[in-house]
Amino acid sequence: MQNSDTTRSAEGALPERSRIETVGLVAGVVGATAIAFGFVLYALDPSVLALGLANVFAGLAGLLLYVITNRRSIGRRVGLRSSGIFVLELITVVGVILGAITLNYLAATRNTEWDLTKDHLYTLHEQSVAAAANLKNTVKFIGFFKPTDDDRLVVKGVLELYQKHTDKIELSFVNPDSAPSELVTRYKLTQGSPRLVVVGPEDNWTKIEIPTEEAVTNALIRVGTRGPKKVYFLLGHEEPSVDDTASPDGFGNLANSLRNDGYQVATLSLLDRENVPDDASVVIVGGAQSPFFKAEVDALRAWLDRGGRMFFLLEPGIELGLDQVWRRNGVRVNDDLVVEANPIAVSKEFGAEAPIVQSFEEHPITRPLKNTAALFFRTRSVEPMLGLANLTVTTLVRTSPTSWGETHYREGGEQARDENDIPGPVPIALAITRKTAGNPRKLSDESRLVVFGDHHFATNRFSVVKGNVDLFLNSTRWLAGDDDSITIRPPRRGASRLPLTEFESYGITFFSVNLLPLLIIAFGFSVWAIRRRK
Repeated sequence: MQNSDTTRSAEGALPERSRIETVGLVAGVVGATAIAFGFVLYALDPSVLALGLANVFAGLAGLLLYVITNRRSIGRRVGLRSSGIFVLELITVVGVILGAITLNYLAATRNTEWDLTKDHLYTLHEQSVAAAANLKNTVKFIGFFKPTDDDRLVVKGVLELYQKHTDKIELSFVNPDSAPSELVTRYKLTQGSPRLVVVGPEDNWTKIEIPTEEAVTNALIRVGTRGPKKVYFLLGHEEPSVDDTASPDGFGNLANSLRNDGYQVATLSLLDRENVPDDASVVIVGGAQSPFFKAEVDALRAWLDRGGRMFFLLEPGIELGLDQVWRRNGVRVNDDLVVEANPIAVSKEFGAEAPIVQSFEEHPITRPLKNTAALFFRTRSVEPMLGLANLTVTTLVRTSPTSWGETHYREGGEQARDENDIPGPVPIALAITRKTAGNPRKLSDESRLVVFGDHHFATNRFSVVKGNVDLFLNSTRWLAGDDDSITIRPPRRGASRLPLTEFESYGITFFSVNLLPLLIIAFGFSVWAIRRRK
């Protein structure tokens, strides 16, 4: 009786599986998963064909090992009544895999994205979106970078955010080592100049030094929605040359900065013409050493009355005969030399006649200059005149309370403050706006005027000071009406970047996108298959 029960028990028991059969089963599951992953990778990115084929061949090898090690159980399962259930389960698994492939394909081909980063690193500011969407003509970005430069990827990544909102942005790269001489000449490329050129219609172009969202948005506004603007430097009174980048007293470096900022730079003499040209956006009177003739004064005054824009860069001891222009626009230019007594606020190299300014008054020109210092050298004071109608006069820069305007500077000797001097803090730069509503020949609704008591801060010698460059460029932008390039400041984003070689990048892709997910999914299917077999 005991033998009969034992016999029946043995007949109903499932045959034990050897370890080699279990290993083969796992190999088969991993192989099937690898084949599915191969097709998924190719569907998402055809450029990884080699990786997809590697998955398929590895998967076929795993399936072959499964067939070899489990051939008896496969034959037995085919003959059982449960083979139909096995086929149904197989169809279910294949369906799940195909569903995953479909979902991944749809996710890769759709443009819908969600930016879940803390600082929204991949979301443009609304003003940037508007700048891109408002483009009527194509804007070309030309990056002069070597193929190995990491900046290529940075530029490409930033511009891809804009290209989601417009088809008017194009990007191309040129190797600077083999750049055509025509491009080098046209875009004034030098060893130290910005290497990203933004070209709009009518060959209106500007340059970007660092491709931040702020810089790209301002460049789009400047070249994509406006025509080119021309800045004239006045000649005829021994002014520094705008083409001189070699001598310390030239204006060449900042003139090039204007060109890089998208402005056309030219020179103008009013000695042989009656009026300021109609295409002038800004006229700069910088470093003049001799008085102006009456015809010149009349031309400048008439242009300001019509809504023109002027930038004066002066020097102590030089009388230019422009008092009627300044006083009409609320400016008093004093005959003094600003002296700084505080040794901390003085440039050690240039002495007490070179005040360093670290704080500025509130104005669109100075608003972006937080945590920035500017260095001035031999400056006179300029003061606002109060009580004039239709005028808004703003002091831009003041020296420290320990400084003063020395009125006896012409006498030489030791400089000491007395009752005739102008007490500090001393104003040395003003910005003025004046309404032009009553002028039937007006060029704009208001004239704008910026007056600095110093011109040396804009020369080559001091153009290495970043605050000097920013102060000069922001003043010119404000005068030219490019207020939004100063006041529209999309939030700066700082994303950590890790430079990788091509091999390292491929390795990360292989492990994170292919191998790791494949092993996780295959492990899950393997556990299910082993338990299902028991």
